[in-house]
Amino acid sequence: MRRVRAVAAGAALLAATAGCGGGSAAAGSDGRASASPSPTATTATASATPAPVGPPGPDAAALKALVLTAGAKAGRYEADEPFLDEPFSEIYEAEPAVCLPLTTLATAGHTAQAYATVGVPGKPLDVDTAVLLRSYRDANAAGAALKSLAEAGKRCAGGYTEERAVIDAKVLRVEPVAAPAIGDEALAYRIVTRDVKDEGASLHQYLTVVRSGPVTLSFSSDIVDTTDFGGVPQEIVTAQWEKFSRGNAPS
Repeated sequence: MRRVRAVAAGAALLAATAGCGGGSAAAGSDGRASASPSPTATTATASATPAPVGPPGPDAAALKALVLTAGAKAGRYEADEPFLDEPFSEIYEAEPAVCLPLTTLATAGHTAQAYATVGVPGKPLDVDTAVLLRSYRDANAAGAALKSLAEAGKRCAGGYTEERAVIDAKVLRVEPVAAPAIGDEALAYRIVTRDVKDEGASLHQYLTVVRSGPVTLSFSSDIVDTTDFGGVPQEIVTAQWEKFSRGNAPS
């Protein structure tokens, strides 16, 4: 089930003309001329949004050319199109809300994204990895996404509730693990969740997020049993990073 978010937008235009004065000032609701915005107020409004720091991230078409394509090999793994929702789709929520970046990377303010899934051909119960590339307004905005993830990793280390569409899942603990030495910064976590079908069993997920300028590369790996498989497969991270680096290199 995908949560549908309604977005409402409206606009109204009010026009009034002076009866016999021939003046150009617009009339307010009390019949008096409305004052024009002062230069100071206009300047303050314009400066409310900080100027971008560096270039923006690639658009959706460019990101799609940078993500692993269906059929791409990474050791014993092979990339494919996602079967259902894109990775980190915003169909889950978290309680407390500060833990949300660990669940969906939602509300991160990205401007475009591209994604793929990577698994072992013919072995659907083996390790499965969701790969997600996201662009941001600038490097600072991408850095803010990593900052919110780091905050979630600290404040939610003792666990949180993942609010799913049908049933909630209890995350028991979040543990930092070694992150790859690539990009401008990187974070990695081991997330242990109680099995919703068997409260005595725990499932393991590994999350790695790398930032390169205004782009983040995210890898989320899990498996359909209680095996602790040790982390996001390095072959997948390497293959995706190499393709991204080649395609994103200055011309």
